[in-house]
Amino acid sequence: MRSLKYGATMYMPALRPDLAETGNGLKFPNLRTVVFCTEDSVGARHLSIALANIKRVLSQLEPVRVFRFIRPRNPEVLRTILEFPHIDKINGFIIPKADRKTLPAYFEALADYGDFEIMPIIETTLAFDLPELFRLRDFLAESPLRPRITALRIGSMDLMSILSLRRNISRSVYETPIGHTIDQLITVFKPMGLDLTAPCFEGVEQNETLAAELFLDVSRGLFSKTAIHPSQIEIIEYSYQVAVEELEMAEAILDPTSPPIFRLGARMCEKTAHSNWAATVLERARLFGVRGAKPELDLSQEWEKIANADYYPCG
Repeated sequence: MRSLKYGATMYMPALRPDLAETGNGLKFPNLRTVVFCTEDSVGARHLSIALANIKRVLSQLEPVRVFRFIRPRNPEVLRTILEFPHIDKINGFIIPKADRKTLPAYFEALADYGDFEIMPIIETTLAFDLPELFRLRDFLAESPLRPRITALRIGSMDLMSILSLRRNISRSVYETPIGHTIDQLITVFKPMGLDLTAPCFEGVEQNETLAAELFLDVSRGLFSKTAIHPSQIEIIEYSYQVAVEELEMAEAILDPTSPPIFRLGARMCEKTAHSNWAATVLERARLFGVRGAKPELDLSQEWEKIANADYYPCG
C-alpha cells in the first residue's frame, strides 16, 4: 500500500507565489503531499510564467517531510522541467490524462532521470472501456518503470464531465454513475499491486458528507484523497486513523502464535484471508495514529471560519 504515505494531497496552480511555503510544510503543517500543477489550472498564455515560478521555487525547497510532485502539462513540458536545477528536490510527477497512447512519451522522458515516483491519472473515456483498462494494466505491468509507479489517481470530476454531469455534494461519489466505474478500476488494477487514490470531494461546507465518503474510500482501500480546500486536510487525515479495535484485531491476525482461524469479539479472523488487510491497518496506525489518542474531530465547524480561505484544483 505505497499510496498510504501521501495522505491528504493538495494541487496548487504553479502560478501561485506560495509554492515554496507550501512545499516546505509551512503554510499547511498537516498537509503531506503537494502537487505543483501546470495543466488544467494554468492557462496556455501563462504557462511560461508558471514554469519560471517552479524553476525559482525549486532552489528554495528544504528537506522536509512533505511529498512534492509536479503535474506537467504534456511530455514537452515534462522534459523542460526535468532540466531545471534542483529538480531532485521533487519526489515525482503526476501524469495527466494517462492512457496507452500518452504514457510512452512521458515514460521515455522519465526513463533516464533518477528514480522519480510516478502517478498517472485516469480521467478520460478510458475509464469506461473495460478491455482497454486491461490493456493499460498489462502495459504498466510490462513497463521498465513499473517499480516507480506508486499509484493511479482517479480524476472523478473529469469522468463526471465526460457524462455531462456534476455530482450532488449532499451524496458521496459512490452514489453517482461513476461509483461503479471506480469499483471497476479497483478490481482491474489492485490485483496487480497498483494502488488507486481516492476521488476528490468538491463540497466545502458539507463536512459530514465528506467524512461519510472518506469512510467509503477507506472501505475500498482508497487513500491519498485530494483536498480542494484547506479545511478538508484534517478531516482526511483523521479518517485514515485506526480505531483501537481495528488495531487489536490486525495485531492478532499477524501474531505468528495465533491460530489460523479464530474469533475476536464478534468477528471471525482468518490469517490467510485477512493478513493483507491487517498489514494495511498497522501501516495506517504508524502513519496516522490511533483514533482516540486525541480528541474527536468536530465535523460541525461553521462555514464562517473558512469562508475566506483559498480553493485548489482537483486531480
